[in-house]
Order: sequence, then C-alpha cells, then structure tokens
Amino acid sequence: MSNNWINFLEDSGASYNEQQEVCFNQSINSSTGDLYLSDLSYLGLIQVTGDDKNTFLQGQLTNDINMVNDSTSQLSGLCTPKGRLRALFSIFNHQQQLHLQLPQTLIEANLKRLKMFVMMSKVELTNVSNETIRIGIYGTSAEKALKEYGFDIPIEYYNSTQFKEMTLIRLADTPASTAARFECIASIEEMKKLWQALSPKAQLLDSSHWRLLDIQSGIPNVFSQTNESFIPQMLNLQALHAINFKKGCYTGQEVVARMQYLGKLKRQMYIAHCDTTESAEPGQLLFSASSKSGQGAGHIVDAQPDFDGGIDITTVITIEAIENNDIFLDEAMTIPLIIQELPYSFDEE
Repeated sequence: MSNNWINFLEDSGASYNEQQEVCFNQSINSSTGDLYLSDLSYLGLIQVTGDDKNTFLQGQLTNDINMVNDSTSQLSGLCTPKGRLRALFSIFNHQQQLHLQLPQTLIEANLKRLKMFVMMSKVELTNVSNETIRIGIYGTSAEKALKEYGFDIPIEYYNSTQFKEMTLIRLADTPASTAARFECIASIEEMKKLWQALSPKAQLLDSSHWRLLDIQSGIPNVFSQTNESFIPQMLNLQALHAINFKKGCYTGQEVVARMQYLGKLKRQMYIAHCDTTESAEPGQLLFSASSKSGQGAGHIVDAQPDFDGGIDITTVITIEAIENNDIFLDEAMTIPLIIQELPYSFDEE
C-alpha cells in the first residue's frame, strides 16, 4: 500500500490488524446506516498490457476475457492443470487497461506464475496495487451519493462506468438488503477527493466488513489458506458466470469441462451462519456425523463476524452433509451451521 494512501487513511482514523488489513474500529449499525465506505487495499491489483494480452489471458483463465470492456467486468479463475483454483480474479478495464484483482497475499505467486507462460507474447504484467486505489461504497444512499458526485450509475451487476479517470463497478447486492454495492478504482489523488466528499456522511467499514458483504452475497474468494483446494464448480463459479464453457482451451479446462458434462459434483459452496463468538478462518475443516469421506464435511471459504452477532461463512460442504443437516464448526459438534439460501440459481445455459 502506498505510504501516501496509508497516511491519508490514518488521518481518517484507520489502524491495521495482524493481517495488515484496514480497521476503523467504528461501531457499525446495519439497521440505521445508509452509506458505508471501505478501503480495499487487502486486495492486490495486476495490470496487463500489450498487443497479445487478450490472447494470452484467454489461454489461462476460465472466463472469456474478450467480454471485458469499459462497461463490463467479470469474475474469472486461474487453475492448475488438475483444475484446482490458484486464484479467483475480478477483472475490469480501468483507464482502458485490463486489471486482475485478487487477495494481496496471493499476488506475487500468481504474478510469477502468469509471467512463466508469457514467453514470446507481447504481454506485460505489473503489480500496480500501490498506485491504483480501490474503495467499496455500500448502502441505501450509495447511488444517490455517487450520482451527486458526478458518476453515471451502472445498472446491472458487474457493469462499470467512468468519470474523471475513475472507474465505478456495480457489485452483487446482499440478499438481506436492497442496498447497492459498488467498487471504485482511481489514482490516489482522485480517490482522496472522493473519500473526503463521501466520508462525512458515511460509516467507515473495516476490510473484514467488506469481506462479510461478499459472504452474504455468495461471492467466493481464494486465499493463501485455500490455494489449490477447490475446482471452480465447488465455488459455484458456473452460477456466477465466471466460467465460459464455449471459449476453448485454458489451463485446467479439461477437468472443469468433464465435471460440468460428465461428472457428479459431491461438494459445493453454501452460505451459513453460526451463533458463536468463536473465530473461523479460510481453509478450516468442518465436521459432520454423516460424513464418510475421511476428509471432513467441508472447508471454510471465508468467515467474518456478522454485524448483528455470530459469524457468517461461505463454505464448501459435501452435499450429503447438507441433506442430513448436520454440519458443525467444531469437532465436538456443539456449534451447528445454519445454512442460508443462496442469492442466485444454478440454471443450465
């Protein structure tokens, strides 16, 4: 993170937790707040340039990179040859250049991995996490505040607009709320102006709060603890339009296609809530008396404290354990998971 941006956030009351994620330590009231801001520096950013960038990425990622333009972003996965996800990217155009966003802890390993396959292609991949700032904007008055600032508001999920060298992306809403959710991408100086304009009427969210909103929206991520743990369908990427089954070959494509057309998925991602004060981490094992796999009932994708108590979780669980309704956070099986309805369907193409 840029020292310039760090100093600016600290002047706004920010501190940092053990994972170096931004915290504002404000008491968040989800029932009365109508505008929230969050720094997204826990996510890193790779810029991809060069004449061959689309051709190169088309051979690496699960989605069709040619669908990304100044008004459309997408989710897309980077797989191993065995079809396991190394990373899940949010991909968008900013300043007419392609950008891949992923957790900061995975950026160097995946940047190195992608560069291995550039070879003679006219492609450059650059870590621009420090100079390109991203914030999240959420709430029932988010659209109004952004429109008053000058933005045209994107209507559909993952659509984007540009204003004053800034990019605004509409993200998936949380099912429990009608509040809109956006990500804004800009230079440090432009982002300072936007933050100063919006923050006087906003509550400031910790990075963990923004991850909570992803969980409640059923949006997964891959962290260092879950690197190469899941195939794309386990994280519901087919339902999130993050896999294109017609685009042709990419690393891991054979495994992903075989699962879609010939296989039977035994595990998939669900949203759950636990009434507990216990913490939980990505990659943590879950338990079920009915599980016979020897691998546990499932693994946590992400988990964060809920605004109103307890913890919310995205988790890959065996379908058998879901059918038996006996999934627990702890090995003693005293903290049950309460499965929530996903905010999207699995309709076939």
